[in-house]
Amino acid sequence: MFDDLMNEMKGFLMAPSATFGKTRGKSLAAAYQYFVALLVIFTVLFGVVVVSLGFSMFTTMVNQMAVIPIIGGVMAGAVANFSTFIISLNVFFVYLVFLALFMGIFVLGLKTHVFVLLMGGEKGVVQTVKTTMYAATPALLLGWIPFVSIIGCIWSLALLVIGIKENHQMEIGNAVLVVIIPIVLSIILIGLGHAVILAFMGATSALIPHF
Repeated sequence: MFDDLMNEMKGFLMAPSATFGKTRGKSLAAAYQYFVALLVIFTVLFGVVVVSLGFSMFTTMVNQMAVIPIIGGVMAGAVANFSTFIISLNVFFVYLVFLALFMGIFVLGLKTHVFVLLMGGEKGVVQTVKTTMYAATPALLLGWIPFVSIIGCIWSLALLVIGIKENHQMEIGNAVLVVIIPIVLSIILIGLGHAVILAFMGATSALIPHF
């Protein structure tokens, strides 16, 4: 099973079109098992990074407090007692990320299928969900590395385009639109939400009397 996982992982990274073709006939359960295996690896590595960075920042803050004249030592000693809490909080955050991805991949697949249908895809929702799971390969392999995770996400979007094209036998332009349209709609939503918040804050500030 480990050899199959490694071969598929290499295939999606090095020869995505051919690998999507080879996995087209596999079940949704097999695709999900592949996704979860990578997700577990990602979670462990992501957890190490988050806990290490969080504890490092906490330690730096404590050391900075310690140099404050007179009360610094007392404050630093009191805050240092929260070290276990900080670690636990980071671990809890990592677990939430794991759960969000563990179940959220199906939501993402269903959302993607809405736009697959819009672009004329007719191979079924299972193919779309499977494609979404396989396309997450670079994001899961690189997503735990600060800054480099952006490359993984972009790579996954490119894989999603290729997978939709292959598994739904769709023109490349339509496959690109399947991926791009949700992103554009999300950007518009964020922009409108930002505008609403600014307008509300502006209206609220106008109600405050100025002396």
